[in-house]
Amino acid sequence: MSASFRVTVSPNELNENDMLMEELPPEAALDGPPPDMDHLLQRTLGTVREERHQAVRRRGRITALSSTLVVAGVLAGGVWLGQGMGVGGTENADALLQGTSPAGARMAVQVTETEGGLKLVATVDGMQDGEACWLVVHTKDGRTFTAGSWRAHGGEVTLAGSAMVRAGDVAGVSVVNHDRQPLVTAQ
Repeated sequence: MSASFRVTVSPNELNENDMLMEELPPEAALDGPPPDMDHLLQRTLGTVREERHQAVRRRGRITALSSTLVVAGVLAGGVWLGQGMGVGGTENADALLQGTSPAGARMAVQVTETEGGLKLVATVDGMQDGEACWLVVHTKDGRTFTAGSWRAHGGEVTLAGSAMVRAGDVAGVSVVNHDRQPLVTAQ
């Protein structure tokens, strides 16, 4: 006995089957993965790694360049600001005044003219220990300007002071005591 089967497929079922086949990518119809899949995967991963490495290097270069520009800007600003404030050679060293007293006190004063007056750096030695001292600038027209003060101790002392007078008007610089008596004068 032979059996025969007859299969009937409606047109709607064929349309559904066609629609399902259209949704699948062409790779799904292949039997197994493509033969060069490992090579393709390795190439893709290598490309991704190289692009990431280049991006990291590019960021590093940008960071280094930015840091260099910031440091250069800070240094340039410091030099400009320093020149504007009288630092770095914009002052004129006018004179080195020296003097010795009969009691053996010695003084040397570096007088430097600045935009606002004088800068004085005095080195004094031989003052009596504990003596209250004032550094005084004398002008040619008889005026006096106090440029600094300190209490003497045994040994040499160096101090900085300033006075609002022009270097050309200075007649001398003295160290005076509490009674305004000169202890040593440099001219």
